[in-house]
Amino acid sequence: MPAIEAPSTKGRVGKRLASRAPEFTELRSSSWKILTFFRQLIAEARSTSKFLQLQDTYQELRSSLDACAALADNWDSYDAAKPTRHSIEAADKFLTSLFAELFMPSRVIPSAEGGVAVYFSSGNRTAYVEYRNSREVILAMFDDHSDPIIIELTESDADESRALSLIRAYIAG
Repeated sequence: MPAIEAPSTKGRVGKRLASRAPEFTELRSSSWKILTFFRQLIAEARSTSKFLQLQDTYQELRSSLDACAALADNWDSYDAAKPTRHSIEAADKFLTSLFAELFMPSRVIPSAEGGVAVYFSSGNRTAYVEYRNSREVILAMFDDHSDPIIIELTESDADESRALSLIRAYIAG
């Protein structure tokens, strides 16, 4: 291994180190194989880790929520109001609690009623919690074979927990 030289006032050290740079930056064949092995191992762990998959899903849903926050009025060309800061924050709080429970929704979308909806889907069953700009919170659950179930909620932790419990039971079948 080359020795590190003391700085010189004439600037010659920089030239010497520059001439040795390939020694430090080029990967040898064995180093390349080891690096490739660990990259593959990390990729495999990422693809099989349930937690990392949930974390990726959470990040995608947060990006969707950020996109909802950036909408303008009339975003759907039918005069839909953009989601208010309050509805974005309420949906974000719910999304965070879902991540803590390791139960992720399918998608987060703006609501035509004004607000944000958090959707869950499994087979022919769908449920969503809609945080409206009017501060109403609606839980809806529906499928192809029965009438929809609509429940008005509040933004309390108890109702959030109740919604999560109802959605889990409904989606599970």
